Amino acid sequence: MSQPVLHETASQWTVRLWRGIQTFSGDIARGFVNISHHSFALLGLMALILCMLALARPEVRTLTIQSVQGWLFTRLHITEAEDEQQQVLLRSFAAPSTDLNPTQLALVQAVRSKYRIAPEPMNALMLEVFDLTDRSALDPTLILAVIGVESNYNPFANSSSGAKGLMQVLQEVHSEQFTPYGGAMAIFDPKTNLRIGVKILKECITLTGSVEEGLRLYKAGSESIATEKDYITRVLVEQTRLRDALPKLTP
Repeated sequence: MSQPVLHETASQWTVRLWRGIQTFSGDIARGFVNISHHSFALLGLMALILCMLALARPEVRTLTIQSVQGWLFTRLHITEAEDEQQQVLLRSFAAPSTDLNPTQLALVQAVRSKYRIAPEPMNALMLEVFDLTDRSALDPTLILAVIGVESNYNPFANSSSGAKGLMQVLQEVHSEQFTPYGGAMAIFDPKTNLRIGVKILKECITLTGSVEEGLRLYKAGSESIATEKDYITRVLVEQTRLRDALPKLTP
């Protein structure tokens, strides 16, 4: 009767021994993993510090940037010539005539018939004007007329009163408007000057309730009252000329 009891006790002892070995092995494994993780983290931190110290040196930073660019160009199969071409396209303010619809093409021709402007930059300007028209709900012919009267389409125009660019924006009055676009020098960027000028013109028309009074307010502060009246007349006459150049709708 005693043998079964001894056999059961031995079995239990074997199970407990096996469980103890498993627990001991698990503790060792977890400890090794934790040590490894901390070691890898320490190595990663050291590598990051070394990279930061290395990149702090201008010559190392330049070499790193060139290496990364070279790797990217290789991965994307971009040659240096193609990259330079893309950079030129990004910097240029021009567009082909194929990007324009018949109305835009007619207005480009009307503007170029009076002002000496190359077609490609005028195409790009026309696309920008129509984009701003959608945002501001202003007539594109009004925007174009203001540009013509204000600056003769010269993006570098500068008046004695301090107005600059295509829309002759007063830099001292609206300097904060150019901060999001890179600062004061952005006033000579055609797109930026156009966007700020259209925004100001829209605010003037909304505030006064009419195009005529809006134009008067837009011009106010830089000219006399007599000059303001002449300015309004010139803008409206130019707008009429541009409207007459639009394609006629066939019944």
